Amino acid sequence: MLKAVGLFGRKKSGSSGGNRHFKDFYADWFNTLNTTLLPSLQNSMSESDSSLTHLSTQVETLHRHFQSYYDALDLAAANDVAQLLYPDWRNPLEKPFLFLGDLHPYLFTNLLRFFLNQNDSEDDEDYDNDSLTVQFADAQDRDRDQLEVLFDRPWHIATAWRSPSYDLMGKLEQVERGLRLMVPALVARARDAQAGFLEHVGRNWDYGSGLQKAAVAEAMAEQNEEMVGVFVDANRLRRSVLVEILGATSVFQAALFLEGLAQFLVGFRDPELLAQFDLCKTPLGKQNRLAI
Repeated sequence: MLKAVGLFGRKKSGSSGGNRHFKDFYADWFNTLNTTLLPSLQNSMSESDSSLTHLSTQVETLHRHFQSYYDALDLAAANDVAQLLYPDWRNPLEKPFLFLGDLHPYLFTNLLRFFLNQNDSEDDEDYDNDSLTVQFADAQDRDRDQLEVLFDRPWHIATAWRSPSYDLMGKLEQVERGLRLMVPALVARARDAQAGFLEHVGRNWDYGSGLQKAAVAEAMAEQNEEMVGVFVDANRLRRSVLVEILGATSVFQAALFLEGLAQFLVGFRDPELLAQFDLCKTPLGKQNRLAI
């Protein structure tokens, strides 16, 4: 619906060019993430002699990179919010994870939950397999060696999620409670904006000459501002969730979290994965036959 609305309200000069410009911006942004920032962060986590200050700098740089992306989205929304809500530069693997134009904020909290739950599973397994005849200090040294070999990372990185703080758990629950309130509110605002557009157009329908472009333009002028506001507020929510999570985690946890988030985005553009997805597509004719 909103994409169709954008076809009526988009300016012929500037808007489409602005959309191409943002598509190019995203390509550059993604390339920097994939080829520069993510490898730099991973190298910092793999070096046993890497200083805490250096790792903290890498974490902050990657965080600023994500924030710069949302800042650019906000600026582009005023130009053509409909195209940002339905971005054509996203591939079929990415689109199911989008919420009002970009990653759903629940993805951030679910990723954090994944790390925390993974840690719980590892702790339970270690507890079940430990022999009562093995001294605690020897077991700790053994775990240290195994983890460093397994993850090719220093001990303090490999065990970053062990025994998470109560502050982190409390912050995560607080953020999740906030999302349960704010996400439905944003959806309702977007739905009301669409309903207002349809109502306005319906009132101005000319049965003799069809839908008048002037009526559509007037409806767009009334509803566009609200949709821009919804889009910007959704970005503000995504930004705030990232800030809350990174503010509650240690430097080592934040590094692993941002690495996971970056790998999530990079994985969607893996050529082999996309090729496998294309092979799984069912032709429309065959799909109809199966339905019959």
